[in-house]
Amino acid sequence: MDYDNVDDDFGISEARQLVKTRNRKNRKSGGFQSMGLSAATFNGIMKKGYKIPTPIQRKAIPMILSGRDVVSMARTGSGKTAAFLIPLFEKFPCHSPAGPRALIMSPTRELAIQTLNFTKELGKFTPLKATIILGGDKMEEQFAALHKSPDIIIATPGRFLHVLMEMNLSLNSIEYVVFDEGDRLFELGFAEQLSETLKRLPRSRQTLIFSATLPKNLVEFARAGLVDPILLRLDLNSKLSQDLKV
Repeated sequence: MDYDNVDDDFGISEARQLVKTRNRKNRKSGGFQSMGLSAATFNGIMKKGYKIPTPIQRKAIPMILSGRDVVSMARTGSGKTAAFLIPLFEKFPCHSPAGPRALIMSPTRELAIQTLNFTKELGKFTPLKATIILGGDKMEEQFAALHKSPDIIIATPGRFLHVLMEMNLSLNSIEYVVFDEGDRLFELGFAEQLSETLKRLPRSRQTLIFSATLPKNLVEFARAGLVDPILLRLDLNSKLSQDLKV
């Protein structure tokens, strides 16, 4: 008998069994490893020091990855930003010079800047490029940034619509839209700008709303802008009521 081969075969079998055991543990733990994420996305998550998804991430990420429109009731601090950025990174693994593919609308300048910084940190290992469009910044610089074909635009509604109209910018390349803190977007009086932006977006997009509450005007906006959406809450994962049906 060739004892060297026996030892080698045993070593390989033992290693394979160890990998299988670890994979089973990862699946049972409900960690990010169990989501089947790309190396670039997963490495960004690990770099941030995240180990286990928050409850809203655990519910939202698989549903968003499936391509569904989603209304997620989530407060600041719940991990909602990563909940929409992780699927974004998975959906667009490569940079495209053809035009922006993701649009994230924020109610305030501060949140938009925070989202941009977090996007750069979490997406550190992805090739995606992000830019920001805010009131108070020079429009010429924003025009120049958009001409560089960013993959992700993070913007406040008023300035974004202004730039959109000044540049006669086409949004036909947009496939993924997030309305972050949806209730705040309407509280701050952006209903008209949001509706006008919605009209300019392609019908084939995937649309997500993250909001702490669901006021009537946001429900009406969701009816107009989302297709057969799923409502996600920490205590509920079901289709929206008939009021939200298109």
